[in-house]
Amino acid sequence: MRQMLFDWLDVEIGEEAVILRSAKPLKIMSSAPINGGLTESRTIVNLLVDLDFSADPAEHFRSRCRSLGVPQDSVCLMTAATVSKAVVSGGKKDGIGFSAVVTAGTSNSSSISDGITDGRMGTINTIMVADRAMSLGCMANAIMSASEAKCKALSSLDLRSKYSDELATGTSSDAVLVACPTGGEELLYGGSATPLGFLIGANVESAVRRAVIAHDDLAPERPLERRLAERGILVEDLAEAAMELYMPHPSIKDSDAREVFLRCLRSAMEDANVGALVMGAIRLNEDGVRGLIPGMRKELFDSDPVHLVADEIIGISIATHIAGYYGVFEFYRFDRKKPGILARLPPFMDDAIGALIGGASSRMYTELFKGSR
Repeated sequence: MRQMLFDWLDVEIGEEAVILRSAKPLKIMSSAPINGGLTESRTIVNLLVDLDFSADPAEHFRSRCRSLGVPQDSVCLMTAATVSKAVVSGGKKDGIGFSAVVTAGTSNSSSISDGITDGRMGTINTIMVADRAMSLGCMANAIMSASEAKCKALSSLDLRSKYSDELATGTSSDAVLVACPTGGEELLYGGSATPLGFLIGANVESAVRRAVIAHDDLAPERPLERRLAERGILVEDLAEAAMELYMPHPSIKDSDAREVFLRCLRSAMEDANVGALVMGAIRLNEDGVRGLIPGMRKELFDSDPVHLVADEIIGISIATHIAGYYGVFEFYRFDRKKPGILARLPPFMDDAIGALIGGASSRMYTELFKGSR
């Protein structure tokens, strides 16, 4: 698919690469592995590689130039994300035209503070082109603005790091590129207070968000089961905790009870009200570990003080909504014993997940005993 970005610049989105070709020489600043840094070229390439790619990037690119139909002085980014799912976003403000082309794969999503050395090639690659000349300071400013926009997009999708409990700020192998024509009066700034900064913010955020959703099916409204799994809380772990306190019935196999529990659990998790309460508890826990709960220092929150009862209130609300008073009874039983995963969860989350288990467990008993009469 070929698309015109400006009358002198087009982008070709194919199965093997995204290629931007310019009729004008471009000044380019990038973190690209091939011809990166500050350079000039008329061609920008975002090349598909294997997820476990470990060859020399420059050698690999040189071996592909002829088949791609690009010169060796092209600036080349690399990604294992499906390049055919690249997203283009652009606009114009105060006489400045801007386009962003983004590919995104988040198999190695991470927080900038994770301190990892994973070399996998999931990668969010951001290519930006303005139709006006830019000073070097403006180009650096543009890269800063694009990084802020990317982080905002990922936060809006609640993308989690694969290596920690943190929100992801990108992947461990992201790359960014900004380009502009050479010559003419230069734009001096690219921050949020400028027309260029506004264009970068709006279009990079939109393109990153849409690219992640398209590539990784990371819809904002994705199910609670998936949201919990992204935090390392699996339904199998909840079933294990439930079965630790299961009171067996002589005519019912434990394996059958487990299957019924899982069915009741998944049914409860499909309720948007349950999802809202559980995610509310998770958000409160995230605020607590950052010391953001009004009137409660982080150190106090970490000790799970007895006077903190908001977590219990949320738990009661979840259990009541799922299974009424019987659900509350079960919640208290699980909250006292804290079997399995519950013993490892922090304040708010242990009560919310305990209530989820308790409510589903109560429904399980109702269904099992009804069938055994």
